[in-house]
Amino acid sequence: MATSIDVRQASQREQEKWDAQRAELAAEYDRLKAENEMLEAENKRMSDTSTALGQVIDQLEQEKTQTRQVREELLPFLAKVQEDLTRFVADDVPFLPEERRIRLEKLAALMDDPGVAVAEKFRKTMEALSIEAEYGNTIEVYHDRILLGDRRVSGQIFRLGRISLYYLSLDGQEAAVFDVGEQQWRRLDDRFVPEVAAAVEIALKRRTAGILDLPLGRLATP
Repeated sequence: MATSIDVRQASQREQEKWDAQRAELAAEYDRLKAENEMLEAENKRMSDTSTALGQVIDQLEQEKTQTRQVREELLPFLAKVQEDLTRFVADDVPFLPEERRIRLEKLAALMDDPGVAVAEKFRKTMEALSIEAEYGNTIEVYHDRILLGDRRVSGQIFRLGRISLYYLSLDGQEAAVFDVGEQQWRRLDDRFVPEVAAAVEIALKRRTAGILDLPLGRLATP
């Protein structure tokens, strides 16, 4: 009878041992399963990220190629515009000569600098064109020295758009107009002195605008 009880007790202990091991294995399985699912999710996320990153890289490479093509096409165009603008200013009515010369020299230096971005070269070229175009819509007066005949004289220069350029002596007794055809200043008859003086006053906003009798210099011929 005692032997039978001992056998049952041993069997019970063995069963409990196996139950404990089975529970431990089940818990370990659940842990490994959860870890595997987490790793699969992370792997998918990394894969998706890698795919997206690859697409971004491809897009950037495409944009880089397009940018290089635009740069290769735009630089010769900008160089031609800068060359044409320089020639135009050289042949134009010679107003604000120093200011315009400096602007063009800076633009030329900018165009020759490989370290300057194409976008900046484009912006500066368009800015120079805009300034030159605006001269045609404005009038102004500034002080300068000119060569009138064989004399170097100082006075006020009145710019009428880019149509014509007039000179008035400091004492207001002499006037001249720039002859584009001859590329030189030509003294005006004394009867035009009051007209040029009035134009100067209007440009300086010291007098209301009115109709003036101003002679034009001869036009340049091609």
